[in-house]
Amino acid sequence: MSVDFYVVLPAAHWPTVAAVQKCVADRAYPVQIKRFPALDERHLVTDGALVAIDGRDAYLEGEVATAAMMPDEVKGMNDRLRASASHENIKEGDAIMSIRVRSPSEVRAASYVTSALIVCFDGFGFEPQGNTSGRADFARTLLVSAAALTGA
Repeated sequence: MSVDFYVVLPAAHWPTVAAVQKCVADRAYPVQIKRFPALDERHLVTDGALVAIDGRDAYLEGEVATAAMMPDEVKGMNDRLRASASHENIKEGDAIMSIRVRSPSEVRAASYVTSALIVCFDGFGFEPQGNTSGRADFARTLLVSAAALTGA
C-alpha cells in the first residue's frame, strides 16, 4: 500500500536543495535533505527526493513538472479539489510535486518535506486518499501526523 502527497508551488518559487534544507533546519524538523529534484520546465523530472530521518535514508518516490506540461492530470486534480470543497486551484504557472511513500518512516519524512514546501515556499498541499488539503492548516496537520508515527 502506498500513500500519495502532492505539493503545488508557483514554478517561480521552486526551491533548491539548500533552501529546502534551511527551511527544515529552521523549523527543527527531524529530517535532512540529501537530494531534492530540480524543476525542469520542459521535462517531467522523475527523480524524487532523498532524505534522512531517524538516522536512515528514505527515498520519496515521485515526480516534478509544471502544470502546463500535464493539462489532463491537472484537470483531474482540480476536479477532485473542487469536489472536496477546496478553494484551491492548480494554475498553469504552478509546479507540482507528487510523492509516493510506503513505510511509516517514509510517511513521516514526506510529511515534513511537504510541510516545509507549504510553509516556506508558498505551497499548497493535498493528500487524495483522505481528500485533505490546504496551506498552513494542512502543514500543521501533517506535522501532528508525523509526530504520531515517531518510532513506528
